[in-house]
Amino acid sequence: MSITQSRWQLEKLYSTEDVKQTIDRLRQELDQLQTGQPPVSFYLPHLERIKSHVEELSDFVYCLYAEDVSRHEVGRLLEQTETLQASLRTSETVFEERLSKLSEAEWTILQSETPSYYLTERRAIMERRLSAEQEQMIQALAIDGFSGWEQLYEQRLTGLRIPLDEEKVTIGHALHQVFHGATRNYRQAAATAFAKTCAAEREDFAMILNRIAGFRLQVYTKRGWEDPLTELCEQNRMQRTTIEAMLAAIDQNRSLFQSYYERKLRLAHVTEPAWHDLEANTFTSHDHVSYDEAQSIILHQFDRLHPRLAVFTKEVFEKGWIDAENRPSKAEGGFCASFPVAKESRIFMTYREAYPDVVTLAHELGHAYHNSLLHELPFLDQIKGTSSAETASTFMENLVLDAVIEQSAGEEKLAMLEIKISEGLKYVATIPNMFRFEQRFYSERRQGPVSSDRITELMREEDARFYGGVLAEPDPYKWIFVGHFYDTEKPFYNIPYTVGYLLSNHLYTAVKQSNEAFTGQLEPLLRASGQATIEELIEQYIDGEPGSISFWQQALEPLLSAIEMYLQETVRLVD
Repeated sequence: MSITQSRWQLEKLYSTEDVKQTIDRLRQELDQLQTGQPPVSFYLPHLERIKSHVEELSDFVYCLYAEDVSRHEVGRLLEQTETLQASLRTSETVFEERLSKLSEAEWTILQSETPSYYLTERRAIMERRLSAEQEQMIQALAIDGFSGWEQLYEQRLTGLRIPLDEEKVTIGHALHQVFHGATRNYRQAAATAFAKTCAAEREDFAMILNRIAGFRLQVYTKRGWEDPLTELCEQNRMQRTTIEAMLAAIDQNRSLFQSYYERKLRLAHVTEPAWHDLEANTFTSHDHVSYDEAQSIILHQFDRLHPRLAVFTKEVFEKGWIDAENRPSKAEGGFCASFPVAKESRIFMTYREAYPDVVTLAHELGHAYHNSLLHELPFLDQIKGTSSAETASTFMENLVLDAVIEQSAGEEKLAMLEIKISEGLKYVATIPNMFRFEQRFYSERRQGPVSSDRITELMREEDARFYGGVLAEPDPYKWIFVGHFYDTEKPFYNIPYTVGYLLSNHLYTAVKQSNEAFTGQLEPLLRASGQATIEELIEQYIDGEPGSISFWQQALEPLLSAIEMYLQETVRLVD
């Protein structure tokens, strides 16, 4: 029996008219805050309330856009919320400058009256910013510049159509066929059509990427930041040494990753592997998993972990917080939107009745559960970086996948193992490669615009460095369809996902040893994710050393064990 329908009902939250009226009201309130000179202690609660509403409206409008990208009237609302966010950033800049100018005596009094991690963090960050007037100018120019380029990217990408099967399909549909088409010949044909379309559009996308990176680098230069990772580390509350230790641990295991790819491709009888062969399953589950079955699988595993998690998830299903319907005109990808005022979440994905979709659903439900824990706190204590945001989601992926693997045998088990390994390698192979590509691109962009051919070459070189001789034909246009490269709010957006994945592995290992770790480690870490650095979370809740390569090596163990199991299970199948 179906628990719920597979399409959300956004109107239960707000109507379009509600959004318009609230945008106008919030804009007036921000104007009043900016023109007045209230004490910092008075300013803070008003700013917190307005910020929570602005974030909620922005996510809601994006949900409207994602459920049907053909609705042109939503474009206007997107512009209005972007302008509202810029106005909010201006108010925050004014507030933060005043915060930074408090005397030590005034700061001590404020901290005693309003103890806040957010205040301490923002006061330190302001030491690395320009004057309020200059920062406000940057924010104003970003609306039609920086952010405008990102909007153009989204419009161009969602508007792309790929000729396939005698019709023109969206880029998301084409990519699904590239990776999951029924035969290699079909996948190859889809990949050829995809690459041909990207090649024809590469100059425009290269221009957009160059402009976004150029704007960002100009801002960094004005602020005196020599390290382009400064903002990444700020936003994710982590140190560069943590990232470097993690990448070093990953590199130590490159030969095992390559062994997996070699075995996988050999079993598939692929002699000249192309980029899409790495994603395609050698062993395929012949089961179609209905949306009802997916809900049952997830609920069963969540209930085994903790009844509270299952109760929450059942409520998500029953209240219709998920848009999983497979239909035309949806945006691509998946996400979980947090609504801190309503204290709810909304999950967006496209369910195509395959086990990877079950994993995606579990992933997004992890985000929603994390949100539910944070919704109990003041809004400023809910603000988290991407790394800690990805911990609960990847934890739930592992939980569901391992359960299916344990219950499977033969080819079905190998198919599930491949899914688990493939998901893990996205975090420790694909994402680090993109991170290194992006670093090199930004380094060259400092000298001027980088040509589309050079961007493609940089991507090829990074893939060749990681995959070695395994991959004969790397993906030439990954830089076009990976939207994270074009995100104007979160620089180097990809690598925090790897941090979150590996943190979740540590916690997952602890929970497997004792279910008490769910309430004793995982939940406390999630609740504290808006009030601590990554290093503090690791030290307090995982008892680890974030700057140690061995810590990250331990975090890789669940994935390494899965690869070793795959190699052992398939040795008898090798010709």
